[in-house]
Amino acid sequence: MALSDLKKKSLPSNKPSFTADAFIDDAHNYALGLPQIVSLRPLLAAEDDTVKLPMRHATFTLSEEAITALSELSALTGEPKSKLIRKLILRATQAVQIDLAQVRAKKPERK
Repeated sequence: MALSDLKKKSLPSNKPSFTADAFIDDAHNYALGLPQIVSLRPLLAAEDDTVKLPMRHATFTLSEEAITALSELSALTGEPKSKLIRKLILRATQAVQIDLAQVRAKKPERK
């Protein structure tokens, strides 16, 4: 065994590569709470496929158009319809929270 066999071999990184310009451009998205490149918060359970939370069955009434669109989206992405619905609900919730934060920021405080 040679000493070169003991040398640590670097493993390829799974992190996405990006340019400094892309990182700087993402600062606006980060300020809105929707970063595309870097996120300092841990993934929510709905975003993380490895976390298995207890689920409950729910019944929804959807139009034929919505059912067709959901089926097509499921076929395109290869993800189950229920998972797509959970992701869409999470995104809608985040968008509402951002809108509320912007309204609160614009609203003058009463003394």
